Amino acid sequence: MTDQRLRDLLHEQVADLEPSDLSGAAWAGARRIRQRRVAVVAGSAVAIVAVVAGSLVLARGDGGEPTDPAPTPTTEQTVVPSSVVAPGRDYRGAKTWWAPTSAQEKDLPLLRGTPLPDEIDLAEGAPAHPAGVRAVAVYQLAGESVAPGRVVVIGADRTSYSLDVGRLDRVTDEQGNAQSALTQESLAPDGKHVFFVQDSSLEVYDLMKGSWSSYDIVPWMGEQALWLNSAEVWTPGELGPPDGVGTTYDVTGSGIDSSSGGPDVPRVWDTSDEPFGPIRVSRKDGAAQAMFLAEPATGPTGGPVGGTDAVAARVGTVEGEDVHLLVMPGLDEGRWKGCCPVAGWLDDETVLLQSRSGTSRILAWRVGTPDLQRVSRLVGWEPGEEVPVGSFADLR
Repeated sequence: MTDQRLRDLLHEQVADLEPSDLSGAAWAGARRIRQRRVAVVAGSAVAIVAVVAGSLVLARGDGGEPTDPAPTPTTEQTVVPSSVVAPGRDYRGAKTWWAPTSAQEKDLPLLRGTPLPDEIDLAEGAPAHPAGVRAVAVYQLAGESVAPGRVVVIGADRTSYSLDVGRLDRVTDEQGNAQSALTQESLAPDGKHVFFVQDSSLEVYDLMKGSWSSYDIVPWMGEQALWLNSAEVWTPGELGPPDGVGTTYDVTGSGIDSSSGGPDVPRVWDTSDEPFGPIRVSRKDGAAQAMFLAEPATGPTGGPVGGTDAVAARVGTVEGEDVHLLVMPGLDEGRWKGCCPVAGWLDDETVLLQSRSGTSRILAWRVGTPDLQRVSRLVGWEPGEEVPVGSFADLR
């Protein structure tokens, strides 16, 4: 795939979009237009691949892998130096913390002892997933063809397994754009079931039994499917929430129930900034979600910085109360559009997030502090040709 072809694909993806009216600033309008493609799921794999190739120049080792020095093992260091994670000025009343660039992430301390391995290996040739091993994460390696793409299960034993998804067809949206069959909401909270979206069905794999089930859905509504709990997955009807009727599927086999409207999903922060990716709630009802900041934020040096993604999080139970933002320097620093969806909570104060770039990682942030640590690095995939789309179990 040539750079020119990738750029052409990117232009095709955004050619039919309307200009945004959120701000007179050109960067905000263009950024938010493209962001809508990733608001519900990982988005079109074609568009993401194009962004990757068009925005990254990676250092590579002799074997073609992005270079990343081996981490120095540590279990003691937890607070990142302020020169790496720095407080900024408030943004719409929320305290801001500025994350390092993607290149600086390798200097963050390594947090060990989480349910995730230090390296998430997505390479081909992994052993087949054995029935009875639940997952802590599932990845699909999406590319231009997405037919349907390699699927890797990260087991609770921290081992990478391949999953045979030959029964799946290539999936598209209503405009014919290729989509990943795995969404960020696909893995059940307990890691025992995972669903894959087809044009008119959900294909659900039982990781404990090693068997598949199929559920008919309203065409193109599967990308909005989500788990209500570890046994029930919900999809919207013709109109979708809040006016449409959704259907709840019990994957344990005890029946199917219809319900009006959508699930009661909490909000983190009621602003005009644009949220994307999953909302994740802690055991104490704290909440976190990624979002695109509609206005420039004031950085640690006092200057305005526009076009940024952030993770908005609160540890309290009241919407909008004591919200903190971890601002992620974006495309100019190597990260992708929609770079940093929330993966979940590690405990009641620590949120896990994806930092998506050519050297993608999982990071852990203790909300409201400069404590940012590395958890996992993704290896065994080809930046510019493949895009890892990940879904995570409840890791608390």
